[in-house]
Amino acid sequence: MKKVIFKLKTLLFCSLLSLLVLFFSFNNEVSALSGLKLNSSGEDSRFTEVYVILAETYLSHGNYEEAKEYLLKSIEFDDDNIKARFDLGLVYEIMDEPQDAIVQYQQILEHEPDNKEVNYYLGLLHDRTGNTEKALKYLHKAVELMPYNSAVYYDVGVIYARENDYKEALYYNKKAVELKPDFAEAFNNLCYAQANIGEYEAAYPNCKKAVELDPSSAPALDSLGFVYLGMGKYFEAVEYFEKAIEIDPGIGEIYLHLGQAYEKLGNREKAINNYKIYLKMEPDTEKVKEVKSVISKLK
Repeated sequence: MKKVIFKLKTLLFCSLLSLLVLFFSFNNEVSALSGLKLNSSGEDSRFTEVYVILAETYLSHGNYEEAKEYLLKSIEFDDDNIKARFDLGLVYEIMDEPQDAIVQYQQILEHEPDNKEVNYYLGLLHDRTGNTEKALKYLHKAVELMPYNSAVYYDVGVIYARENDYKEALYYNKKAVELKPDFAEAFNNLCYAQANIGEYEAAYPNCKKAVELDPSSAPALDSLGFVYLGMGKYFEAVEYFEKAIEIDPGIGEIYLHLGQAYEKLGNREKAINNYKIYLKMEPDTEKVKEVKSVISKLK
């Protein structure tokens, strides 16, 4: 009876291979099967690589549900399949299921603790889910494993800037622009960190560089305006804040900065209007009391 079952499973497996050949031929991907190696010593393990190949084909065509289904099947047969878990992590990321992606990447690190891509992705995912401590843990590890990758330094710098640790933000963004001299976002973040600790003169050339590299970046234009504001050049500040709003009217903080510039120019009406827009867009900001107090004084 066991021999009959084994033969039936073998026939089913061969049928699956035949169907896969037809499937890949239809999609001009026959070559994907050329490197397929099956482990005849373990019946179930023979299915894993087939499922991964099929999943990656679905993934390349944007069919994430089917890709997920076959990757989960692959892991059922081979719990330690690094490739399947990595692809499944990517699928979960794309499907906006970060916690499930974290589980898959964490499983990989149990076998490959120095996997640079997985440490990097885990850092970004923990940041995305609000766990700053874990995000920095994995991103610092990624920096160690990829010391010449400007993007990793940049991402660490972004977190430190958000946490108002501008000295650390300065260090990581400086490293990012050293490694990639045309990194517009890193120049912008470097400038903004410098401006937030009052280093306006040092920040100015970095803001200018960010705008030169990406003239349509609302955050870069806002940062340059913020530097002008700190330098007491209020008309120039207004000019760049308004350019930033024209490009992207959905960034609340720019209205706050514009309100501050108009307040310095003595234009109470425009200052109040922009402060009110800011509060409407950012109702949960920790600056609510402060801004409301300023509005009351201006009235």
